[in-house]
Amino acid sequence: MGPVSYVKLRIGNNRGNQILLPYVIWKTFIEKRVDIEQLVQSIAPSSLLIHDLIIELVQMRNTNIVKFTLRDTCLYMKPSTVFFLFELEHCVEHVYYRIYENIYGVSEKFKQFINFLRRNCITDKHIAIKTLRESDIFDKTSIIGYESLAYAIDNIVHYALHDQ
Repeated sequence: MGPVSYVKLRIGNNRGNQILLPYVIWKTFIEKRVDIEQLVQSIAPSSLLIHDLIIELVQMRNTNIVKFTLRDTCLYMKPSTVFFLFELEHCVEHVYYRIYENIYGVSEKFKQFINFLRRNCITDKHIAIKTLRESDIFDKTSIIGYESLAYAIDNIVHYALHDQ
C-alpha cells in the first residue's frame, strides 16, 4: 500500500558531509554515551560499532578526530562536537516525535487517497486531483491533503494502479 514513511536524522560536518542516521541508531548512540565518551577521550586510536554505524578515533595532523561511517558515507568531527551531540538529546527527541506524528497523518492520507482512487477506478492524474479535492475525504483545512496532491499525486496514482 505504498511506501512506508519514517524519520531519519541528518548529521553533518563543516565540510558538507552528511550521514542520514536512522532513529534506532540515534537512540543507541545516546544509550552508549559513556562508551562513546571513553572512546573519544582515549589516547590510542580505537573504534565502536553501533548497529551499522562505526565510530572511530583517528589521528589527523597529530590531533584526535572522530570518524563516523555509515554504509558508504563517512564524516569527521572534533571530539567537542561529538560531546555537543549529547547535549542535543532532548531537542532531537522533541522534534522527532513532532515529525513522527505528522508522518503518520501523511501516511494515512496517502492510503485514503489510494483507496479512493481504486474504489472509483480513477487512473488519470488530472481527474484524480479534481475528484480528490471535491471528495469528502479531502480536508480543505489541512495542509496534508494539499501537500499530498502537490508533491505526491504521481505516486498516489501509481500505487492505486499497481500495488494491491
